Amino acid sequence: MSVWSLLTGALSPISEAYKSNQKRKQARESAQAKLSLAKVNNDYRLDLNDDEWEALSKQNEDGTWKDEYVTVIITSPFVLLFLASIASSISGDMTYLNAVNLGIENIKNLGVDLGDLMYVVVLAAVSIKGIGSIRK
Repeated sequence: MSVWSLLTGALSPISEAYKSNQKRKQARESAQAKLSLAKVNNDYRLDLNDDEWEALSKQNEDGTWKDEYVTVIITSPFVLLFLASIASSISGDMTYLNAVNLGIENIKNLGVDLGDLMYVVVLAAVSIKGIGSIRK
């Protein structure tokens, strides 16, 4: 294995992150330009691609707490399971763990797939659209 391949392998993720950042920046600037032009022309139709729509929505969500709220709600069963496991192991009483497991089973009985929800929340946290990847 050559030094060049090691160096290329190490720098590739940094390069990809930079390219992604530049692509998001370009989409945001393009969307803002199209929005400004539409306002000037009193045009209510915007022809934006997916990246531009996402850039505009992220820009407008900067001051909201919606993402954090959803993340806390979706991850709470996993946090509760972890805490109940610790409490049950310390006390020797399985009541805590059984209660959380019953709650998770009730959520599953509603038809909610916690694994898919967690996947979407993690992808959303890093600004990647998750719904399309689940449906594929």
